[in-house]
Amino acid sequence: MNPATRQHLQQLGLERSPFPPTPDSAAYFQTDALERELVEATHCLRTRSGFVLLTGEVGTGKTTFLRRLMSTLEREDMVVSLVFNTYLQGNDLLAAVLRDFGLPAEGSAADNIDRLNRFLLERWQRQTTCVLLIDDAQNLDIESLELLRLLTCLESGQEKLLQIVLAGQPELLQVLAQPAIRQLSSRISKHAQLCALARDRTGDYVRFRLDSAGADGAIALDEAAITALHRASNGNPRHIHQIMDRCLYGLYGQAAGPRRIDAALIRTAAAEAGVQRRARARRYPWALAASLGGLLAVGGLVLSLRPGDTHAEPAPTVASAPPAAASAATAPPPQHCLARLG
Repeated sequence: MNPATRQHLQQLGLERSPFPPTPDSAAYFQTDALERELVEATHCLRTRSGFVLLTGEVGTGKTTFLRRLMSTLEREDMVVSLVFNTYLQGNDLLAAVLRDFGLPAEGSAADNIDRLNRFLLERWQRQTTCVLLIDDAQNLDIESLELLRLLTCLESGQEKLLQIVLAGQPELLQVLAQPAIRQLSSRISKHAQLCALARDRTGDYVRFRLDSAGADGAIALDEAAITALHRASNGNPRHIHQIMDRCLYGLYGQAAGPRRIDAALIRTAAAEAGVQRRARARRYPWALAASLGGLLAVGGLVLSLRPGDTHAEPAPTVASAPPAAASAATAPPPQHCLARLG
């Protein structure tokens, strides 16, 4: 932490930054639903059940979830590789996987796969599970996704030697729905989806982050401020961080003692951070897509009422189970979405 930031936080009575710009698993906003998803994902990997899929909009906490999952797996003595540079493709991606497992990446793709296979088989003989975590997997091309599927074909004759977690933005679902990689999609045993925070959870989240940083109630938001924060951020944790970090600077003008953040300060901070402009820009394309979807649905209904028409079978879809851009929906999030995080 640089001296200027430390001085700023100390003046506010804070021990650390409550709203950092980077993923922060040290102060993790836990919920029952999120804990359940973490337990289920860990179980799928422990029992070698297949791919685990994690999706969510930008800023909803996928990287933080992955880091916590990684810590959980390592506590169970699993060997974990985390690849976050998914602009690497094909053999370059394979080389990154080997290096993260501590293996030399030399020669052809066939050589590297053979080297990885020997490593995984050795770990399997020691009854050690190996897991590969891929962040920002929406950037992978079809060739690279097919490579990952082939890696899951490495087996002892009884069990898969490598378990894989794919984490990415919602566009990843569109990629996985393509018929060319339906074999990979059919192996997904768990799908966890991270969503924006509801209005009441937004207040809980902010209070948790402040208390975790040592505020001890000395910095508070009134109800109008929480409503304004949720409206400006759409409940997106990354946008909440951007707005609240600006608010902390706005508290300098207040007298020492308990400090309060009101709706006016929230709106000013959101405007300065440019969050509201990005939220609106994100919302409009989704609204257009929803309108087009409605028109297509009506058109399909009309066609279905015409006699003599034939219909192709629907394309296969990705099987699913059960703190930048803001969430596009203005309605409350679906029940299966997870409240999120730090």
